[in-house]
Amino acid sequence: MAEVLEKKILDLLDRREELVGRLQNLENMKTDTNDRVYGKIRDDYSTQLQSVLEKISDKRGSLEVKAKELTGQIGEQESTFTEQSDQVDELQIRAKLGEFDHGNDEFKNELIQSESERDKTSGKLDKLRKELSELNGVLSDVDNATSAGVPGGEFISKPKSQPESEEDIIDIEDDELIEEIDGDEIKELDADTEDLTTETEDNKCPSCGHMNPPHLVICEECNAELEDLSQDLDDEFDFDDMDVDI
Repeated sequence: MAEVLEKKILDLLDRREELVGRLQNLENMKTDTNDRVYGKIRDDYSTQLQSVLEKISDKRGSLEVKAKELTGQIGEQESTFTEQSDQVDELQIRAKLGEFDHGNDEFKNELIQSESERDKTSGKLDKLRKELSELNGVLSDVDNATSAGVPGGEFISKPKSQPESEEDIIDIEDDELIEEIDGDEIKELDADTEDLTTETEDNKCPSCGHMNPPHLVICEECNAELEDLSQDLDDEFDFDDMDVDI
């Protein structure tokens, strides 16, 4: 089962290499190929390659399951091999200690059987380890194949952003900060500036120059009059033209 699965994946990997090679050759021919024809062929190969990669990814899970099974089997066989090796060593040491006579057929048969079982287990271990190594190699190829993706993918990537027009580019010179303000805001700012200027000039003390709030008529700094009230009254009421009865 594992061999069949590996064969299918290896065939898919070979197909991937074939399609990747075609895409790379097509990329080299891009400058001499009509853009529409180039795009059509590239999309065709890319679609086929993407399908192959998806099939490889689907079968990768089965390979991982098989790899875990092989790892478990190897662990079991290693444990068995250790026990069998200890059995052979024990028989040989007991024989050296004179417990068994090498001419004893029963001892010889037991030793031969123990060595045979140990060697069989060793052969199974070698086979399992080789199979796991090949399987891990296929998994590595699968990982490399799927992580590489589709070569030349930038051809179908999102469109590049349009370069900024000259109108969108603002040159800031002499550390001046330019802000966009609409016409209404500019008018409001101008009006507020004029009001502030008027209030500031009207309330500047003519004597000491202190800037007073707009509602004061006496300088809060030197108590000087901020306005010539008598002059304002004379301007508003002309007493010379009024008839006053005494």
